[in-house]
Amino acid sequence: MPRIILLLLLCTGFSAFAKEKNLLRVDTSSFYIRHIEFSGNKITKPKIILREMTLGEGHRIRKNELTDELNFNKRRILNLQLFSSVLYKVNHLTNDSIDIMFEIIEVLYWVPRPMFSLADRNINVWWKEQNHALDRTNLGLELTRMNFRGRSERIGGTVQLGYNKFFDVFYKVPFVDKKLKRGLGISATYATGREINYMTDANKIIFYRNEDYPYKQFQTELTYTFRPAYAIIHEANLSYNYYAITDELYTMNNDYLGGKKKINYFELKYIIGFNNTDIRIYPLNGMEAKLYLSKKGLGIDKDVNQFSARSEISYFKKFSHLLSSAIVFRGRISSENKQPYIFNRALGFKNEYVRGYEYYVIDGSHYALLRGNLRLRILDKIVNQPFVKFIKYIPIRVYAKVFDDIGYVHSKYIGNSSLNNRWLNGYGAGIDIAISYYAKFRLEYSFNHLKQNGLFLHGNKE
Repeated sequence: MPRIILLLLLCTGFSAFAKEKNLLRVDTSSFYIRHIEFSGNKITKPKIILREMTLGEGHRIRKNELTDELNFNKRRILNLQLFSSVLYKVNHLTNDSIDIMFEIIEVLYWVPRPMFSLADRNINVWWKEQNHALDRTNLGLELTRMNFRGRSERIGGTVQLGYNKFFDVFYKVPFVDKKLKRGLGISATYATGREINYMTDANKIIFYRNEDYPYKQFQTELTYTFRPAYAIIHEANLSYNYYAITDELYTMNNDYLGGKKKINYFELKYIIGFNNTDIRIYPLNGMEAKLYLSKKGLGIDKDVNQFSARSEISYFKKFSHLLSSAIVFRGRISSENKQPYIFNRALGFKNEYVRGYEYYVIDGSHYALLRGNLRLRILDKIVNQPFVKFIKYIPIRVYAKVFDDIGYVHSKYIGNSSLNNRWLNGYGAGIDIAISYYAKFRLEYSFNHLKQNGLFLHGNKE
């Protein structure tokens, strides 16, 4: 009997030893991340950076994926647009654990931007149709404090004087909760000017000028954001809006504010956005999508009643280290009942236009715009300049491209506008220049179905 007990004890011991040995076995296929540290972030809180990353302390990462994951997280940190440079180091490398150090250079967070803007829709209209008159320019200063309190908050304002006057103040807090998912924002805007585009005639804007400022507008807005994941954000806006025009302007177009000289209304907007693109300023891979739902007039105000839904979808594909493509779709549907002139704009403003038709405005309730681009990288360089520390590294990318656009605007009330209710096509070639992580310029030579062609300069996105 004692021999049997001894044998059982020996078997149990060997079994326990085998289990303990198995538990202590090193996982040679992955690394355990012990620490993640940052250096150079004199202002930025580490939690703001970690919020953008897929890596974290206590995570495991496969050894053969380490470099790709570190580069992926480097791009995510740069997409915060708070840093001019991000480098990483792997420290204390052992068989199964590592420490990671990210070295960053913060940009200048006080951003004073002198303003020299045009009263016209774009530089081509100002140069050709308005004879590049200097009295149609605006001077001002936009001052923004980025990364306020080190939490990626933005606070600032604008003072613009000259041809048109514009004033605004804003404060945006991306995260107000401990889980870094919810944010708030508030803003107020006032605008007036000596000239206003009060009517569209044959797809051309007609201007009215008066030194006594023929219009005034005011808006205040409250914003709530919810960002449950890196690529997804929900946004809800509630705004109060006030417009007023002079008697003379009302006489020239009594439909400008829908038969009124003053209107007051609330607007409720909901926006859901998705963005997993690799480089925010000039994406080469990924998709960006937004859906906007808007209701002007909430029942307590009788001046305006309009519902609209607008979508924006961009898809980027990199075929090789030199060749990539970009496909962009934008569209809107809105209430077809008679709307004030200022709420009936479709193509021709900001970045909503078919390339080749920059000189035209096409009003309507519904529109669709599809842009296609094939791009060839001809320069991708990081300039290292030693004079200004916060912009020590300046990425410069230059791409040659060919493009083709199609667009359509539907309207019940086309008048003498021949470009409504028909398909439009513009095509051509151009150069894109992306500087740092903030600025992009497009120089494009385009053609349209009217057998017109020209060189156009743009500073907005596709």
